[in-house]
Amino acid sequence: MDRLLSVVVSVYNEEKALEEFYRATGKVLNGLDWDYELVFVNDGSADGSLAILDSLAERDSRAKVVSFSRNFGHEAAMIAGLDYSSGDAVVCMDA
Repeated sequence: MDRLLSVVVSVYNEEKALEEFYRATGKVLNGLDWDYELVFVNDGSADGSLAILDSLAERDSRAKVVSFSRNFGHEAAMIAGLDYSSGDAVVCMDA
């Protein structure tokens, strides 16, 4: 039986770190015995974070993007990420 790990990631103005976050996190997750998905929640970023997230989702089917129209805060981002997760287990973290 395959197990799916959902990693919910809140993002707020993280354009400078997102590509490195994606690479480093993927390196760790690829070493697990679980399948995984990355659920990025853009919490109203005013920089280029959303464009980077959309690019990641286009090239990696394990990446999902939820985007808020404005900043609602960390807790709201985590709850939205949980709502969109489909894993057997969830890890919540910041980008």
